[in-house]
Amino acid sequence: MKKHWVKKEDLDTPLCEVFPDTKTNGTARQWVAITEFVLGVSPCNLDKMNLNEINKYMDSLDKQLMEVII
Repeated sequence: MKKHWVKKEDLDTPLCEVFPDTKTNGTARQWVAITEFVLGVSPCNLDKMNLNEINKYMDSLDKQLMEVII
């Protein structure tokens, strides 16, 4: 859902400021880095991605993480 997408300019903004229902002070960039580390995925350069690429990548990481947890 695009209303839950992270804009490029919000990558370093605490997620609780981007999404009011979120309780973490971590940023999207931090979440991506931690998730890549946990999954053993090579780090990507979010700054070179456009809005669609960033959010598709984050969705992909989320899906992979959920598969590991479940």
